[in-house]
Amino acid sequence: MESKIKCAVFDLDGTLVNTIDDLGAACNTLLKKYGYNYIWSEADYKKFVGNGAKKLVERAFGGKLSTDELENIYSEFKVLYNRTMLDNAYAYEGIKEQLEILKNSGIKLVVVTNKPNEAAKGMVEHIFGEDFFDFISGVVDGKPTKPDPYSTLLALEAVNCKPEEAIYFGDSNVDMQTARNANIEAVGVTWGFRSFEELFAEHPSIIIDEPKYISKLI
Repeated sequence: MESKIKCAVFDLDGTLVNTIDDLGAACNTLLKKYGYNYIWSEADYKKFVGNGAKKLVERAFGGKLSTDELENIYSEFKVLYNRTMLDNAYAYEGIKEQLEILKNSGIKLVVVTNKPNEAAKGMVEHIFGEDFFDFISGVVDGKPTKPDPYSTLLALEAVNCKPEEAIYFGDSNVDMQTARNANIEAVGVTWGFRSFEELFAEHPSIIIDEPKYISKLI
């Protein structure tokens, strides 16, 4: 039976690419610059990410920044991270092969991320190649972020796909909520930044623990 799925939507950080070292390093540089003594672990940063770079900065600074301070340091973060985001980032093992299988089957490939749009496009094109994905949707300041379905529905429209023709892969509660809000079938992945328990609590259709299962769901 022919699959009804025409488009696969992927979160970026923690789903396609392991970015945690560079995100943490950028935050640590700014913490040191501004005299904050927080020492965060990799596990801490995995909890801080998922709601966009501005929220990451806010959490890394312990919620102690004023609105103006946050805006200024967030602006610095974007510049710093754009320079360093590929220092340690890499696609999870088996991801590229799975994407190739989907692409060769005629499935549209979309990235929807809370990473700033410029950084998202730069990273995806560097790691996977230009025009490999059919559409990349990152955060544009002033526009809604996940779990609001805005960016996901925008991406689907760009590739002429209806929500019921799509499937969404993500590693966090934010992703599962985004999929639900956009009326897309949700698949949780456990190789990223969040736990099985967090994903399970959001009632996705299925949770997978290895990339090799991606193509088997379509």
